[in-house]
Amino acid sequence: MDSKFWGKIAISAVILGLVMVALQKMDAVGGITQLFLPPVSVSSQAEAMQQAVLLARSEVAVQEKGHLAQASFALENRGDQDVKNIKIVCTLLDSSGSEQGRDTWLVSDTIKAHAHSAFSYTSKKYISNRVVASQCRIVDMEVVSAPLFAVHRATAQGSGAHDPHGAGTQHGGASH
Repeated sequence: MDSKFWGKIAISAVILGLVMVALQKMDAVGGITQLFLPPVSVSSQAEAMQQAVLLARSEVAVQEKGHLAQASFALENRGDQDVKNIKIVCTLLDSSGSEQGRDTWLVSDTIKAHAHSAFSYTSKKYISNRVVASQCRIVDMEVVSAPLFAVHRATAQGSGAHDPHGAGTQHGGASH
């Protein structure tokens, strides 16, 4: 038994120890899925508006053939400001309640203040067909700000270039 033999034994012991630590960590976290999925974080904007903008209804269904994910959301804006670019994260669960993954949808439409809207999406994503339930929440949104400039249409007040007196010009379909 030479030094190469003892070196291989030492490396094997180190690798075995690392594998045991990794298995303990996975068991403590709740499985391999939990190990690779970071916790869901909510933006400060969404946190501040959580009472005003509500996810009234959410549903994610997966078709077995083709793995088409069909998601539908009903959003209610009880606030005084219009919102847009609402990011929704859904945690996908199997029949035992174990997390099977997450998916994100973005509602880019503007939801007016004191209004509600419903949205449906179909996307081809790989989602396990073991998914039977979902838990969705709003994690980000933007308040619609006033435009930097507004376009105003000028009305023609008898200013025809070809007719200095404005005779024969039309405004709104009526001729003068």
